[in-house]
Amino acid sequence: MLRKIKLKISEKLNPKSNVLFEKLKNKEVIDSLNEIYKNSNNEQKKYKSLLIDGGYYNLNYYYRLQLLRTALKSKTIKEYAFVWDCNLNTCKNLLKAIGIKNISSLSGSFDKEISLKAENLLKNINSKKDIININLPYNIPGTLLYDTILKRQRCATVNIKDKNLKEYIYKFLYSIKFAEKLINYSKPDLLALSHCKSYQCSPLAWLASKKGISTIVLGNEFNILRLWKISKPNDIYSGIGHPVGKDFKRFSEVNKSKLRSVGKKYIFDRISGNTSDLSGRYAFQGKRKKLSELDLYPKGKKIVAIYSACFFDFPHTYGMKRFIDMLDWLKLTIEKASENRDVLWLLKPHPMEKWYGGVKLTDLIDRKLPENIILIPYDYSGQDIINLADALVTFHGTSAIEYSVMGKPVLVPDRGWYHDCGFVLYPKSREDYENLLTSRWYELVNVEKAKLNAELFSGIFFGIPKWQEGAFFPDESNEDYLRKKLPNF
Repeated sequence: MLRKIKLKISEKLNPKSNVLFEKLKNKEVIDSLNEIYKNSNNEQKKYKSLLIDGGYYNLNYYYRLQLLRTALKSKTIKEYAFVWDCNLNTCKNLLKAIGIKNISSLSGSFDKEISLKAENLLKNINSKKDIININLPYNIPGTLLYDTILKRQRCATVNIKDKNLKEYIYKFLYSIKFAEKLINYSKPDLLALSHCKSYQCSPLAWLASKKGISTIVLGNEFNILRLWKISKPNDIYSGIGHPVGKDFKRFSEVNKSKLRSVGKKYIFDRISGNTSDLSGRYAFQGKRKKLSELDLYPKGKKIVAIYSACFFDFPHTYGMKRFIDMLDWLKLTIEKASENRDVLWLLKPHPMEKWYGGVKLTDLIDRKLPENIILIPYDYSGQDIINLADALVTFHGTSAIEYSVMGKPVLVPDRGWYHDCGFVLYPKSREDYENLLTSRWYELVNVEKAKLNAELFSGIFFGIPKWQEGAFFPDESNEDYLRKKLPNF
């Protein structure tokens, strides 16, 4: 993150020399990307126009992009790309280096008409719910605007008194207009995006799907290539490529058994600190304090962990309906959990909150917690917490898969990326969630059935086909490491 900030500053100070410096550093990677494309004999005929998101300056992403371009290679396909309003020259240079010449830029001159629209929208915002319910062009959901504002503010909840609020709205409206022009100009039948949640990408993903243009998001969660498709507007709330409940029916019992074995092994490796993905390393690797130091062994009480979230990291990614944001959820959860005296609740920060920066869980606990809720310091062992706790409450953390595979009940408050897959307790409503927190909800979970479903989900999600064996992408948060690894990947 610090590297990207430095890059942005240096590009503004001396754009030409910085682009040249980045080009020299990336030369080996660029050469390897061009080899991938040059050596392909593909000649597909389905797609005639490809619109490419070239604004995400990450070499891992460009590798994934090159795989897609190679698969779509033909003599007749027309390629168009766009760059964002950051890392502008660096990304343009990189796109040209891999053979893409037709490039548009989100960065443009001031638009007075859009500024007036932003000002009029701002006048009607008197609460956070007003942003959620805002009327945007093409019926773009207000949640997409809310999340981009929250990301810019890096807070736990949107501050509607922020002096920059008009600017954030302006940028989002400007991006909508840019997306409209871009689609009309390039007339794509396929759109390739790095993300579907950002002010640069959300409007384009929404408009493309409304117009029936297939969209591929070139993801890389947990160091595995994940290309997922948006066919209709609400697909945007898939968040990442993941299995859904109906996928389980596609496998024979023999294959289910094999997948469960793979899934179980992965989770045990992960909890033991033997996986290489960024979130796994922060959750389970490194020197951590032992939970035994806190002497948490209450007699006659269940121990239930509450895993917090990265508050400003697009809370509506999976279609949150019952809460305004993660802070709204956390406040309610603490309030209702405090009423359940049969449980000792362990409130745990998100393992990557220091990596993300911005607001932390400790910043939000502005008063003494009830005696049956204990805030676990950031530097305590994630493995110890799983071993000690009897059950878990999380919004949509990977921890739900981990706990379920370990045979421990999990409660989620709202929809996510696994709520329909048979290994978590999914309430009927916000009120139902409140009531469950004050009850022995963990007794309602069929632990054995949940365990089998979680192992299967884990096998499908974390597993890769045998022909891709060993194809784990390098950590994309470290550009220098990528420059060493990608040329021979």
